[in-house]
Amino acid sequence: MTWKLAPRLPPRAGAALNHLALSAAIALAVFLPIYFFWYPDVLYESAGGKDIFLIIVGVDVALGPLITLIIFRPGKRGLAFDLVVIVLLQTLALAYGVWVLFEARPAYIAFVKDRYEIVRANGFPEGELEKAHAKGYDDLPVTGPKLVGVRLPKDPDELFRLMISGFAGVDAEYYPRYYVPYDQVRDEVRMQAMPLETLRKRNPHRKAEVDAAVAATGRAEDQVRFLPMRSGKADLSVLVDRKTGDVLRITSLQPWPQE
Repeated sequence: MTWKLAPRLPPRAGAALNHLALSAAIALAVFLPIYFFWYPDVLYESAGGKDIFLIIVGVDVALGPLITLIIFRPGKRGLAFDLVVIVLLQTLALAYGVWVLFEARPAYIAFVKDRYEIVRANGFPEGELEKAHAKGYDDLPVTGPKLVGVRLPKDPDELFRLMISGFAGVDAEYYPRYYVPYDQVRDEVRMQAMPLETLRKRNPHRKAEVDAAVAATGRAEDQVRFLPMRSGKADLSVLVDRKTGDVLRITSLQPWPQE
């Protein structure tokens, strides 16, 4: 029997493939903290992490090796310099993309009145984080969003200013001076949480997904309720424990009545 060796790749193609493999490995390493910490689970897509990461992949994993494929020629004068420039540009593009993702990451999940809100790290008005130093909310979490409650002010003038701020797109959840530990809003969570039957009616073609989400909580169905969450790209449904108000699971199910 005669064995035929696979044809050897041309140096240019081999260099591009090596570059592609290295770029893909780096992209995977970057993906892990993005998905498991900054934009966990369904927040990866609903809070915009997926869109920006795909741009990073397009630039770093595809464009860099493609340029290598075009310019690589063994013995070419200045080849080493060209490759260093490509790697440098890739590194800068990657660093910028990761920084954008980090800056826009969900820092808090805040319960406000009758719903949850995603609070992004770069959404706070200037100086507001410093005002919350005494309460410990000025140091933004980096390993995943932290659960907090929001207590609206009782002073009419302050409420009016907050309403005007809301009209400008900056709502109460971006003023950490109003934050309280989540334990202090559990009663409101339990009071506002809605039955799963309502969630099924709002997702008439996704009842199997509702069943799967409830099963994943490890709770009996009569122990689970839900509340809406506003997250930016797409609103979500949060499954909570009927008795404790614990957040059990965040799902992509539609939380609002369908028009």
